[in-house]
Parts: sequence; structure tokens; C-alpha cells
Amino acid sequence: MRRLYLDLEYGISGDMFVAALADLGVDFAFLQQVLDRLGLEINMNFSSESRNGIMGKKAEFSWGKEQPMRNLNSILSLINKMDISSEVKQRSCQAFKRLAQVEAEVHGIDVKEVHFHEIGALDTLMDVVGVFWGLEQLNVNDATASPVPWFRGKIKADHGELPLPVPATAVLLRGKTVRPADYEWEVITPTGALLLDQLVADFRTGFKGMLLGSGTGFGQREKGFNGLRLFLFEEESGDKKYLHDHVLVLTTNIDHLTGEELGVFMSRIMKSRALDVLYIPGFMKKNRPGCQIQVICAEEDLDTVLDSMFKQTLTLGIRIEKVQRVLLPRKTGKMKLEEEDIKAKKIFLDNQEYIRPEMDALLDLAAKKKKSVAGIRLSKKES
Repeated sequence: MRRLYLDLEYGISGDMFVAALADLGVDFAFLQQVLDRLGLEINMNFSSESRNGIMGKKAEFSWGKEQPMRNLNSILSLINKMDISSEVKQRSCQAFKRLAQVEAEVHGIDVKEVHFHEIGALDTLMDVVGVFWGLEQLNVNDATASPVPWFRGKIKADHGELPLPVPATAVLLRGKTVRPADYEWEVITPTGALLLDQLVADFRTGFKGMLLGSGTGFGQREKGFNGLRLFLFEEESGDKKYLHDHVLVLTTNIDHLTGEELGVFMSRIMKSRALDVLYIPGFMKKNRPGCQIQVICAEEDLDTVLDSMFKQTLTLGIRIEKVQRVLLPRKTGKMKLEEEDIKAKKIFLDNQEYIRPEMDALLDLAAKKKKSVAGIRLSKKES
């Protein structure tokens, strides 16, 4: 399986990531054509540059007319109009939803009030879509990275002088492995932190596998090296039979909610970035019928999921346990059902590939064909 290793020694920003992908061999000419058809007059320019004797690329984005402030819905609308794969659209939209959630948290406003002006709406759009589209060209779904270098200092923004890392970056770095560093400028931008948040679950020094290529992307600041190095590698099959990560298990006992209220909770907790939820019936104190609720979430989503659990249940306490998870390698793919290509999950075990359709895709197809999900899934296939 192909993977990407990010050397964060000198930081990361969105344009550094895109430039490094270009240096790795990704041709962004098609994406430029996609942007031209949108009529935004965005230009992607890549130039070769040498810093400290090392060659790399620098990315610069420009547009020919003044741009309005854009909220989340307008950004999502632009992404969905692009002639790119549904997977890149979905990942890009999810990243912007996450960024809007973080901006709302740090400014104490509703997500609907967030406007992408300070971080540059089109700059961020180009960074996010460019990275996910570039990874698709490399047939890479995720990445590992070196520990994040910590930094300090001050920066001027629309809201005045801010300490580094800026609040949005600090939130996005929750749950990430960091290391001490002497930088006194912004080596991790909010967009760089967002891409780490969306792509990287494993922060370690180095990687194991066959090195296929590398690329270097330089940032706009010519202070020090200021470059992101990417390493494309093929993981050794013997080392990749299983994946390992850590998740949080949030547990609480409930004996005061009705069945209807529990049903609402089960639905809403999954919309708050929970990974899974389990209902276990039982008897509580004073022989009251009740249940135990277990919710699984990623470490970086703890605050959001906790807030939702407390709000939806009004439970008095929640137990939190960090556990290791062993996973089968998987990636997103497609399969044909009823003459339609639908989203599916490919799973790998002992050199065998298994594929199963995503339930949401089955539901959409069943509605389109006016059949039940079972009727779609179990329909006789032609031999």
C-alpha cells in the first residue's frame, strides 16, 4: 500500500504541501482547467527554487478580481461544482466543515457566522482541494508524519496581535504528537494544521518500506529552510497486515431517559464526529432498568463529542478510557450494483481483497431504483 511520510522539521502550510506534491511529480494542469471552468480566474503557478543547496518547488496562487468574504456554505458550493471525483469533494468538504467548527469554537460564534476572510478563502480552497486531489493522483489515502515542532512568537491578524500558535492552529493540533523547537515564527499555519488533522493519525520519526520518491515544497517566508519534504513509499506487506491506532471510549450509565430520547441521542452523537456508539441494556441501582452507553471517538474530537453527550443526555458523569485499536487495512473504492457504480470499502487480509458497499450508498441506490436495501444487495447477479 502506498503511503506518504511528511517531514515536519521545518513546518507545514497548505501551499508548501501543494508545492511538494508538484515536486513529487503531480501535474496540476487538469486542476487548473477545472478552476478555469468555474470562472474564478484562479491561477496556479509553480516555480523551481533552491534553498540551502536543495532544489524544490514553490506554489503561488493568484486571482484576477476582488473576492467576497465567503461562509461555509459558499465554499462547499464551490467545491461541489468542481469537476473532480466525489471522494476528493467529500474529503475537501469535510476539511472545511472541520475548519469552520474550529473557527466557531475559538471566536465563540455559531458555525453559520464563520467567514473565511482572515485565512484567505481562495488560498485555503486551493490548498485543501489541491492536496486531496494531488494525493488521489498518487493513489495515496493518508499519511504519517514526524512529530510536530512547537513554536512561539506573535503575529498580526484582523483581530489584532495574536500569540503563536494562533488559536485555530492550537485546537487543530490537539491529540497530535509535538516536540520542543526554537522557532519564533509561524511554522505551522492553520491550513497546515488542518491537513495534519485530516490526514495523519500516526506521528513518528521515520518510516518503514520501499522509498518510491520524494518532493520538497517551499513556503512564502524565506526565513531558514522553510520547506516541507514528502516521501512516497510502499509499505512492506509483512509490516502492514494490521493497522494500529488509539481511540477514546466514553462510557456513561443512563436510567433517566425515555426510549425516544435515547433514539435521538444515538442519532445525534454520530453527527458530532463520534466513530461509533453502543447501547447495552441492564439493571441499575434500586433495580431500575437502564443502559450503558459507550461512544468511541478520536482524541482530537474529544471536546466536541463530550459536549454532545452531556447536552443530549444530561448525564452526571462520563468515564474516559484510551484504548489501542487494531484495524484491517482499508481504502475507499467503488463496486457495481444494479448497473451503477456506488461507493464501497475495500478491506485487505492475507493478500486477499474484500469489498462491501457503504450503507449510505446502498440507501441512495435503493431509493433511486425504488427497491429495498436487501433487494439491492441480494439481487441475483448474472454469471
